[in-house]
Amino acid sequence: MNTQLFIPVFSTLLLTISSGTLAASHNKLVYLNQYDLDNNGELALTEFDQARKQRFDLTDEDHNGLVDENEYVFEYQNRMDKQLAEDRLNQVKQTVVRFKSLDKNDNGRVEWSEYQASGERSFTHYDGNQDNVINKDEPPKSRPNAQKPNEELQTAQQIEDEKQLALQRAKRLLRMPSTHSSNGFFSKYDSDQDGIISRAEFDQRRRNDFDLTDEDKNGWLSQQEYLFEYENRLDQQIARTRKGAIKQTYVRFNILDKDKNGGMTFAEYQLSGHRSFNRWDTNQDGVVSMLDPEPEQRRYAKDDKANNTGK
Repeated sequence: MNTQLFIPVFSTLLLTISSGTLAASHNKLVYLNQYDLDNNGELALTEFDQARKQRFDLTDEDHNGLVDENEYVFEYQNRMDKQLAEDRLNQVKQTVVRFKSLDKNDNGRVEWSEYQASGERSFTHYDGNQDNVINKDEPPKSRPNAQKPNEELQTAQQIEDEKQLALQRAKRLLRMPSTHSSNGFFSKYDSDQDGIISRAEFDQRRRNDFDLTDEDKNGWLSQQEYLFEYENRLDQQIARTRKGAIKQTYVRFNILDKDKNGGMTFAEYQLSGHRSFNRWDTNQDGVVSMLDPEPEQRRYAKDDKANNTGK
């Protein structure tokens, strides 16, 4: 694959992923990762059909040439649980990083002053006019833009590392609420949901969170306490994610099973598959690659949803 051509295309992709506007299952990088068997960055229709047939046969556990509802749900649930376990591990690793970032004096504990200093930075960012009141319509202070690497100087390994990081982010199923967005910030700190966060309201929520995490009530947080509180929320989010995803898997099966006989044939499976391939093959050359222009964003029909959730 031409690395020089790949660099600007991949950089554009990174912006798309980081914006959060597309679900991972609607992401070309994930799509290629699922079906590009020889991992050469190009997916021909014959290769796509082969990959789809392999997945269909693996899902068809009794090898009768049909995939029933239980087989379909079980296969997806198995892949989902593996991805959720990977996501959880990565989240826990990042939580350790956050703890060490909060522990400014490196004494293995986060004291209230250290915890509140982080909150102060967040409040100041969203309080654009610095009046100690954050309004939902108030534009936040702009953060300094991170310096982008010089793409012409990047090595092949650096490009590959960025690609793998982008792929990991795009495949992620476990998404925790984040205060890095205005909506997430208000969801957490606007206790009375009036669209305004006062300094007192913000400080009280921060204090409540700190005290709740401080299980032994000694006035500071150990790494174990910090991790335990976050892991508890992680596991609650995993349970919600699994419940919703499994429910949607039953819906997808009913969409794919066109004749409603309880058994999906490979031909039925491929009706959705070929629509997805044609959508990504925007230059209509029979090959999907990162060099294809992005398709127009559109509302997905039910049949497309059945394919674009990883089946």
